[in-house]
Amino acid sequence: MLVDLEPGYERLHVGDRIEATTAWCRPETLPAEMVSWDVPVQVERVATNLPGEHDWVAHGNEHVSALLSAWKESEGPTAISGCLIYDRYLHLFHHVAPTTRGRILRHACITRDAHRTPTPHGGYSANPSGPPTLTERSDVPPDRTVTWDCVELDTDDE
Repeated sequence: MLVDLEPGYERLHVGDRIEATTAWCRPETLPAEMVSWDVPVQVERVATNLPGEHDWVAHGNEHVSALLSAWKESEGPTAISGCLIYDRYLHLFHHVAPTTRGRILRHACITRDAHRTPTPHGGYSANPSGPPTLTERSDVPPDRTVTWDCVELDTDDE
């Protein structure tokens, strides 16, 4: 599961049990190790606060559900590929905020090559490029930048 890098988030540790508001990320922008292929789900159309508009929610097992952005298919049983995104602010923009519950088994990150540009204040800005790579948290090389935190989540251990 990808974890947003927005400020103010709580630290996640291996062994923690979490309940996260989740969306679904398609596989095209992910390292292969992060992709779950052909996950069986039940897709549901859910009303929003705006008349005539709706969101799509995928329900996996009893502990997994996720918002599907740009869903073009119909309701009902199907299979999706990609991975979950833990978005702490999902509820601010959507009437429904699907959740996923589980225990953290592993904590890693996604990195990309970093071209660093010095700033006038002595820091630097990093411009990521190249393909994303799954990297252990303690092994981020100096020429890479972290673009996502991620955790492996056991959703059956409840």
